[in-house]
Amino acid sequence: MLHGATLFASRHSRRHRSLLSNACKLADTAVRHRALLLSTSISEATSPNSNQNGNLSSSKNKPEPALPSEADVVIVGGGAIGASLAYHLELEGLKAVLLERHEMTAGTTWHSAGMLWRLRPNDTDIQLHAYTRCLLKDKFEKDLGGDSNAFTSNGGLFIATNPERMQEYKRLKEIGNYFGIESEVLSPEEAVKIHPLLNPEAFIGAMHSPGDGTIDPTTVTNAYVKAWQQQLASPKALKTTRLFEGVGVKSIITEPSSSHSASASKRPKVVGVLTEQGQEIRAPVVVNACGAWANELHATALGDTLPLCSMQ
Repeated sequence: MLHGATLFASRHSRRHRSLLSNACKLADTAVRHRALLLSTSISEATSPNSNQNGNLSSSKNKPEPALPSEADVVIVGGGAIGASLAYHLELEGLKAVLLERHEMTAGTTWHSAGMLWRLRPNDTDIQLHAYTRCLLKDKFEKDLGGDSNAFTSNGGLFIATNPERMQEYKRLKEIGNYFGIESEVLSPEEAVKIHPLLNPEAFIGAMHSPGDGTIDPTTVTNAYVKAWQQQLASPKALKTTRLFEGVGVKSIITEPSSSHSASASKRPKVVGVLTEQGQEIRAPVVVNACGAWANELHATALGDTLPLCSMQ
């Protein structure tokens, strides 16, 4: 589970799975902040341009697009996770095709909170969030222009109401020093100077991280797509369209596994997807980035369910 994306991969495509795993770690970050987390499964909501059926059935009146017959990876779901994966997979040299049932961000991405803070208990989380911030704040703004800047650096203020929490913030500050993340432990009086609406008698201290901020989920998704399309336009890339809106996926295509291992024999081998229009795309790897609707697609491949519960 990748916070909104589930990976299906052939056991015989180790290179694909290794590269995809690296890309997934990078993609996962832009959205771990319930942000982009987004497409996760703990919220069920749709934009004004979508309905309640998620990513599995497409509009009936749209003309059938000319889909490719094969790809290295098929990504199902056009939210922040799906767009980020497409961008990062291209960096790894993999040909990804992204299929979105409605329009990009039409699922749960568009209304996500988008908070990004880097000081966390896990070193990997810290590095992933720092990577996301640099990608959005520096690289995308430089390469794509100001209209693609999805990050607002308005800072983060963390309140401690007990000694244990205050001790944790002091520890996070030291970790931040190691990773070059600016932060400061504050008294209640100092915190009030930053946020005057706070009641200094209601807490015992705080930690301020001025470089943290918020991400606009729709803008960041569009920025990933724009950056991805720039890569596709490079001389080394195959100049073909790989993003298809209005294309729902009916099922994941599988075949009996040829592996003789006990664990593999119980799982079918993924070989592609079948769209609602009846078109097949063959691929050894399929990423389920349908968020709140991920179980519907998952069931077509494996028959069981993911530990997801959509709530409204």
